[in-house]
Amino acid sequence: MVSTTPKEAAPTHARVIESPHRRTKMSTRHLAVSIALTMLLATAQAQTKRRSADDPDQKELYDYALTMDKVQRIDAATKGLEELSKKHPEVKDSSDAKSLSEIAQKFEKYPDAVAVLAKNNMTPREYAVGMLTLMQAGMAVGMKKSGTYKEYPPEMLKVVSKPNLDFVEQHWDTIQKMQTRAGDDK
Repeated sequence: MVSTTPKEAAPTHARVIESPHRRTKMSTRHLAVSIALTMLLATAQAQTKRRSADDPDQKELYDYALTMDKVQRIDAATKGLEELSKKHPEVKDSSDAKSLSEIAQKFEKYPDAVAVLAKNNMTPREYAVGMLTLMQAGMAVGMKKSGTYKEYPPEMLKVVSKPNLDFVEQHWDTIQKMQTRAGDDK
């Protein structure tokens, strides 16, 4: 018989069993995250095949240095853009953009979106660069943490900088909490 009294020091994984609702919610969230990561990975692989390390956009992503301040601003801007997109779904559509400039131009079509970014001290281009850099580094670190590989493949180190990989590894828990909060807000 498993005791569920809060005074006992149960392992973290045992606490999940206490609430079937929480377990279902977490399972659904993990499934959604897995699907999103799979889609992002496919997109990233396609972009990597199209773009080499000498592509100007890829070089800009590689050269962008992630910091906690930037990650927090990206997170805040993303939340603001998600709220805006509830009223204006067309703001989300950047799927056909083929370059950082095209992504920035799509944002610039919507003054409210530019205002959300400006409130977080970001231009449309910086947001695009920062978000894509964070996604690339996050996917690479996530794959390493899941055991896909033990060390980063040399090809990956040509498109994602080692300092950004190190940064995301160092701040992995904080970044994951931000993403989880963002997922809970939806």
